[in-house]
Amino acid sequence: MCGLGPDGRARPRAGHNAWMDSHEPDFIVVGERVALGPLRRDLAAAYAQWMNQLEVRRGLDHLGIATPQSQEKWVEENIEKGAKRKPEAVEFTVYDRSDATAVGTAGLFQIAHAYGTAEFGIAIGERRGQGLGTEATRLVLDFAFNVLQLRNVLLETLEWNVAGLTAYERAGFRRVGVRRGAVMSRGRPTNVVLMDAVPEDFGTSVLR
Repeated sequence: MCGLGPDGRARPRAGHNAWMDSHEPDFIVVGERVALGPLRRDLAAAYAQWMNQLEVRRGLDHLGIATPQSQEKWVEENIEKGAKRKPEAVEFTVYDRSDATAVGTAGLFQIAHAYGTAEFGIAIGERRGQGLGTEATRLVLDFAFNVLQLRNVLLETLEWNVAGLTAYERAGFRRVGVRRGAVMSRGRPTNVVLMDAVPEDFGTSVLR
């Protein structure tokens, strides 16, 4: 059964990953408060705006300036990588299910199917601090383990990013090491925390 959202349109219950109403974005993985859909060419300007936000830039250790054109190229490249029989990368648009608003991107890159490994990245540009990034991270891991059949997902984050570290641990990542002074952040050498996630620690899936 489906309930009604704030806009009066049908909303599926949590854990329902079947085809959705044609007026909805194309959701691929549906959680309780968050859904993941494909990258969208029409959101290239929004992706660029999020990447240029100071908090996002610092958290990703990203120095370049994003533009709608650069993000259009990024979208095209990742659509091609993700469409392969064995995808090289899987990038999602992150939606707040309360009103189907796009709030960020998250996904897997450097996928090595022969070894069952990948790296994870996320950028939440809207509605931060509401737990949406934590659930989005968990949904991406769910896809990694239960669709792509990966065995280990790696994450790198900056040591000062305490809120991010806490959110990643809640989603299923564990700290496995530190690269000391590996990047310059906020004008000083900064440690990079290495985290990984494995299926054995993951728990309940919304895709099963």
